[in-house]
Amino acid sequence: MSDEVEVRFERLAAEHDRSAFACEQPSLTDYLLKFAGQNERSDIAACFVALAPDSAKVLGYYTISAHAVLESELSPEQKKGLPGYDRIPAFLIGRLARDVTMKGKGLGELLLIDAMMRLCSIEAAARMIVVDPIDENAGTFYGRYGFAPLGRMTARLYLPMKVARQAVRLARHDRDQPARR
Repeated sequence: MSDEVEVRFERLAAEHDRSAFACEQPSLTDYLLKFAGQNERSDIAACFVALAPDSAKVLGYYTISAHAVLESELSPEQKKGLPGYDRIPAFLIGRLARDVTMKGKGLGELLLIDAMMRLCSIEAAARMIVVDPIDENAGTFYGRYGFAPLGRMTARLYLPMKVARQAVRLARHDRDQPARR
């Protein structure tokens, strides 16, 4: 990360300023501007926003929701150790985007880490976190954090909860260590 950015995360609320938000993917911009609040109120997806410490301006966001992966979507290796259920519980990071002004500042990573920390702290069971990368760049981004193809011949990626919990423990440990000079 070149310029480390400091943000706070909050659940999307009416007082958050989304009006100037723009990212490289118009559909992700449109979602935040037009549909995120409605999906929040309808319990479709929980939207969390990244805000500057002293501002209500939205710099980035992600959505999370409960999900289920069809057993038929999994590769034989991914099915090992699972009961023969037709659906496997999962969490979905449905959308994740940062404002174009934040490009190269590490906000995407902070958004993903916050989402993973939040999902790992939920007192509900899920086998994995699933993402549907919007393009090849997004797929590469998630791949850097251990997400791998779900099944065969799909753009959908997953991260086992066991791996997510390990990563969150490491992130918390690193954060709690004093800075070395």
